[in-house]
Amino acid sequence: MSRKSLELDSGPQLDFLRDRQRSPVRLAAGGSLLGTELFLKLFLVAIFVPEGLSLLLGEFRLTAARVLIFFSSIAAISQLSQRTGTRAAVCVPSDILAPLAGAWIMFAAAVTDGFDGFKQAGMAAFEFVGAYLTFRYLLGPVDSSVRVARFGCKLMIPIVGIALLDPLSDKLFTYEFVKSITGYVKPSYEGALAMKAETFYRGGVIRAMGPLEHSILFGAVCAWFGTLAFTTFRSQAFRWGIAGIALIGVWFSQARSPLLGYLIGFALAIFYAASPGFTARWKLVGLCVTVVLFTVFAFSSSPVATLVRLSGVSPEAAWARQAIWETAGPVVLGSPIFGIGLTGDWDWQAHGALVSSSVDTFWLASAMAYGIPGSALILLTIAGACGLGSIDKSPHLTPEERRLSVALGIVLTIIIFLGFMVHFWGICWILIAIFTGMRANLAETAVLRDRAARAAEARYDSIAGDVYGRRRTARS
Repeated sequence: MSRKSLELDSGPQLDFLRDRQRSPVRLAAGGSLLGTELFLKLFLVAIFVPEGLSLLLGEFRLTAARVLIFFSSIAAISQLSQRTGTRAAVCVPSDILAPLAGAWIMFAAAVTDGFDGFKQAGMAAFEFVGAYLTFRYLLGPVDSSVRVARFGCKLMIPIVGIALLDPLSDKLFTYEFVKSITGYVKPSYEGALAMKAETFYRGGVIRAMGPLEHSILFGAVCAWFGTLAFTTFRSQAFRWGIAGIALIGVWFSQARSPLLGYLIGFALAIFYAASPGFTARWKLVGLCVTVVLFTVFAFSSSPVATLVRLSGVSPEAAWARQAIWETAGPVVLGSPIFGIGLTGDWDWQAHGALVSSSVDTFWLASAMAYGIPGSALILLTIAGACGLGSIDKSPHLTPEERRLSVALGIVLTIIIFLGFMVHFWGICWILIAIFTGMRANLAETAVLRDRAARAAEARYDSIAGDVYGRRRTARS
């Protein structure tokens, strides 16, 4: 019996692999695979519920997403504890790095800002680690991750539709609607709206934002899900439809960085599809990026501005990013281990090109808040989800699961790239953990099914050997 015969095209073997995966999931989800997927889809919906519809408990906002993260984390940890030490457990590097990142975030904030910093950072760590564990351990058997990803892509249709109401009504429709119901007000929003600042306006037109915290974040989310749909699904109508709707969202967000990220995602997806037999494709991409970075940093006196301008972003934004790095970089180097905390003053007024304390780069902002180790651990967690290597050729994954693994790898690459030009928080912070957890889950799935295939092969060979031996005995 060949290993090839155990691929997911065969009936009995597929049932065997499903049974091997099904039991641990049922233990965590109360025995209902359908219920687990429904919960994860509800989780995705809850992420986009505006913060203004949450409950304020003391100093904390109890959002719908945080409530679901609390319960799903308990189920995920329960499943993990039951699988530890068994052949149903596979350790992906991000499984270790995600809790370490969460622990360091809280520890660093406690060192710099005391108990207040610990509470604030603790909520961020809870969201990141909890969302990671949820989509790492609660996804079910064959194509469960694909179905959840498809739902997430479909969810972009109403999200983009709601966001387009912003420029159509010439106001932040979702924010104003929630404010009229609950009275929830963000002073920073009110001031920027009154001045018609570029935060919300560009070219005299209000930028689409929808239920997200910023138009750039809305554009980033559109780019992520658009890339996911275009790379994963075979249906031309679905993949192009979602990709087109996501592009509309990016366009009306008037955010150039997410548009660039979207173009990079499309380029990588097309390159992957056009080079099916070229196994070193990602090494070639990495080599090209390394050469570009080395050239820019070696020959440019303002490397950050040069890179941002090469990315197609406006010269003003490019020089603003350069100013941020020139001013905040020494601050990080002055406190490299724990950073300056969540409320630390970094003397941004010292640079004449800066007009606010906003740090528009996720990796630099994380290093300032939690030290270089905190920023590095977040980055390594994202990269660690792909730590078991490429799985798109695994014969034990379905075609859509294989394509989803590639799509998630591309999305995580876009996240890492945009992190140098965009600061992520809120909904995007949780989505980063979700994408990372899903990619790690697929890596584990490939390994578990390979083990199950080997066990089925050995079982078949054992049975076949017994039958052959009995026939020889009977003949003799």
